[in-house]
Amino acid sequence: MAVTAGWDMAREVIPREYLAEGEWPSGELAADAPPGAHLGQALAKNLAAAMTQRGLSVRELARRAQATHPTVKSVLDGTRLPATHTVLLLESALGLPLYPARLFEQLQPPVGD
Repeated sequence: MAVTAGWDMAREVIPREYLAEGEWPSGELAADAPPGAHLGQALAKNLAAAMTQRGLSVRELARRAQATHPTVKSVLDGTRLPATHTVLLLESALGLPLYPARLFEQLQPPVGD
């Protein structure tokens, strides 16, 4: 798969397309999945857990976050990466962090490679 430039990642990476096995978002990503796929998967997992914890539907969260319900659904479904602003709006509406801090550490090759 082609490497995607960082500035173009949100538009081109569809995280769910890198699912190798299992179900989205808990399944395994392909070994060559780009960082954006890992980010999308982590955001989807965190968002689903936060919505369950707060007892919110997609539409209610979208209303509270001043976003559209298709935007929230697409993040959950892994069909797009949200803009940073959207993540902030969702975090504010939930009162919980969604962005996966230190994700870059999980993407580093083992020492000696």
